[in-house]
Amino acid sequence: MSFRSFDLLNLVRDFGSDVTLRKTSTTGTYNPATGAVDGAATTDYTVSSYFFNFSVGLPIGDEVRRGSSRCIIPALGLAVVPDDEDKVIGLGNTYEIVSVQTFYSDGLAICYVCEVRD
Repeated sequence: MSFRSFDLLNLVRDFGSDVTLRKTSTTGTYNPATGAVDGAATTDYTVSSYFFNFSVGLPIGDEVRRGSSRCIIPALGLAVVPDDEDKVIGLGNTYEIVSVQTFYSDGLAICYVCEVRD
């Protein structure tokens, strides 16, 4: 069975839903008195996505981690690029992006497959 990145785009278009991609726009400063980061700011973006559980056969790594799943975000028309430690908010939950793999076609990013955790 061959794999095409366009199949992922169709999957998101047909079965996906809108979620919020939350990116940290200002990192803030570490406060040693509280042990927290103060002054961090975030920016929210609405993106289409499709969540699925890991299955063998997809070329997105061979390591299965407990509690993780995958989120496909199309790159076409996307204003930002998802990064590690960004948040995906949707489906009644908040997920943290652990890793991102970019799929390309003719040198252009087609979609991002993000490993996410609760």
